[in-house]
Amino acid sequence: MPNAPPEPITPAGHHRLRSGTAARLAGLPVTTLRVWERRYGVVAAAKTESGQRVYSPHDVSRLRLLRQLTHAGHAIGTIATLELESLQALATGMPALASPAHGAALDAVVVGRSAAHALEAVPGCVLRAVHDDLDQAELAPPPEGRVGLLLVRLASLQPLAVDRVLALAAALRAGAIFVVYAFGTEASARSLRDAGATVRREPLTGRELAQWVRAARAAPVPASATSEAVWQVAARRFSDEALAQFVEMRSPVACECLRHMAEIVAQLAGFERYSQDCTSAGPADAALHRHLSRTAGAARTMFEQALQRVVTDERLELRDGPIR
Repeated sequence: MPNAPPEPITPAGHHRLRSGTAARLAGLPVTTLRVWERRYGVVAAAKTESGQRVYSPHDVSRLRLLRQLTHAGHAIGTIATLELESLQALATGMPALASPAHGAALDAVVVGRSAAHALEAVPGCVLRAVHDDLDQAELAPPPEGRVGLLLVRLASLQPLAVDRVLALAAALRAGAIFVVYAFGTEASARSLRDAGATVRREPLTGRELAQWVRAARAAPVPASATSEAVWQVAARRFSDEALAQFVEMRSPVACECLRHMAEIVAQLAGFERYSQDCTSAGPADAALHRHLSRTAGAARTMFEQALQRVVTDERLELRDGPIR
């Protein structure tokens, strides 16, 4: 196998690094570097005669600081244009974050500083953001793209925390969810497990955490995870009246998919409402009904999207005007 070509040298004699090398030295995925450049102009990379971007040691230092600061909770949009000296001053007193291991890395967002410290020591993880608590995580803008792992450390795991963790996972499009808690109800832990999360009560050893990460890297997008498929619940696209019209409508093609899909959407919407209105015997029962309502709502959203495609492709119209 031939050796990789040497890094380019500028006419002034300064060594310049290609994007992959610069990103690795800064501890960033190359995709993140490209997004930061395109959206925020984080560095003014020089270009070779062939138009290839090349980076100086100064650029790498800047990128490394930006990575460190975003992991500490600073929004990239607010610090992207600061001078290197200002970034250094902002980072004074902050611990340096570990560089990612060679090979495919798993991007992680962490809630809880103690959990972040434990995850830093695990090979194969790149911390995209670290938050003190759920309040801070919910206010912070989500990182660019999907997140491979959401790790949440909670002192108290209660039904409300379950909803907040799942909502945060949906906003981040997290491929895997790990929750570590000190005290809490078994019903809450079970609700998280039912939603596809891995839940463990403290103490958690570094070895166990590393095993979690390896499992997440091997299967980052389980079919039942809360990332994109199950927990994205949109407002209703079709009213009950519109669904009733679809059931009565004759499709231009020789099948009854339109009627069947309209019936399924109506049933899912009805069960979603039923779960929301159901009387609960206690906190655990209430958490169960919230889980059922979210599941029905997510399924309803998916079927509505499919129904909309049928309606659009077959150019169907309702008696009372266009579909909302």
